[in-house]
Amino acid sequence: MQRITRDHTNCLFSRELAPVATVESGEELVFETWDAAGGRLKTEADALSLFLKPEQANPASGPVFVRGAQTGDTLAVDILSIKLAPRGHSRIKPGAGVIISELKPPVARLIPIDNGEAIFSPTIRFPVRPMVGVIGVAPAGEAVASYYPGPHGGNMDINDVAAGARLHLPVAVAGALLAIGDVHASMGDGELTGGGIDIPAEVTVRVEVLKGWQRPRPWLETPDLWVTIGNAPALADAIRQATSDMATLLAEKLAISREEAFILIGARGDARPGQCAELGMDATARVAFPRLR
Repeated sequence: MQRITRDHTNCLFSRELAPVATVESGEELVFETWDAAGGRLKTEADALSLFLKPEQANPASGPVFVRGAQTGDTLAVDILSIKLAPRGHSRIKPGAGVIISELKPPVARLIPIDNGEAIFSPTIRFPVRPMVGVIGVAPAGEAVASYYPGPHGGNMDINDVAAGARLHLPVAVAGALLAIGDVHASMGDGELTGGGIDIPAEVTVRVEVLKGWQRPRPWLETPDLWVTIGNAPALADAIRQATSDMATLLAEKLAISREEAFILIGARGDARPGQCAELGMDATARVAFPRLR
């Protein structure tokens, strides 16, 4: 099994980047990832003092060339497992987070991970909920910093991108150029502080090229759900985009009209924010519907 090490990271999704590895459709591989700060935070003092520009944050390991992937195809990425490092960090920073004007930042915590739990303090601990914040492929046009989300994927911060999910990414360039980073041991929906428990990790995936079939934006499926994903400057517009995609998906999956699909969404669809922390990037959102067999 190939391993993409932390020596091979970038803060861009770009068609101009040389791939660090080549894999076949159906192959499994491991991505070693840094945290959102690129491993720069060793102490709480580091976490209090380090401030990164958007183009320096959220490094992603890769990119990986997937043989056979061509423009117009879909790259399906199965998240097989997420192995967390022994310690992560969480912090609030000036200018980041929905209520930061009410608080006195910076404040930071280094958070050990022990036996599947995050140890916030001697009296506060809770189960981890590992997820991948940044995952995507190269866009067809200009490069996009890994700090940002878009139709290529990128910094979507959707909690459903976790072990057991199959994420579908629209291929825009030959080889797709897949990269992964920004794992969280746990992150609340909305990422309301601008971060979760950011942590290095090892993400094992399997890739598959789905020929000649593509949607305009990423979507995913879990054993129980179909999930569509939107991004826009306003959260309401991101939800609207994800809802429109879900109406199309349900119409195709269930052989019904989009109008009927929208009725179903109203009856059983669940909308949640992915990231809406007012960080100078698009908000993201997901709409989920029970997967019908």
